Amino acid sequence: MTQVCFKIYHNPRCSKSRKVLEILNSKTKNFKIIKYLEDKIDIIELKSILNLNKISKDKIIRTNETSYKELKLSKKDLSKDEIINYIVKFPILLQRPLICKYQNNKLVESVIGRPPETILILFD
Repeated sequence: MTQVCFKIYHNPRCSKSRKVLEILNSKTKNFKIIKYLEDKIDIIELKSILNLNKISKDKIIRTNETSYKELKLSKKDLSKDEIINYIVKFPILLQRPLICKYQNNKLVESVIGRPPETILILFD
């Protein structure tokens, strides 16, 4: 029997993140909320998410954040590893909400919930 569960990288202050949480809650109760601004982001998991090649390195980073501009990241050609390191160091840079689907404890798919209804593909 296949066991399916989800993780949501959630920012409670973000309306899109709250909406995705509502949708997720209506579809399943088998999910874990990661408040990535409070809890440390798992660098290995972030690498796994990017290695699935469903989300590009340029989509996982929030380019409109103040810290992105202050760090002058738009002027740099960042590798996946560099982007991951910046996100781990400055979690506000993580594009949100990020939802990950696991089957038998293995990451199989991830999407950014923008717009929130995008996450419905995880339930097909």
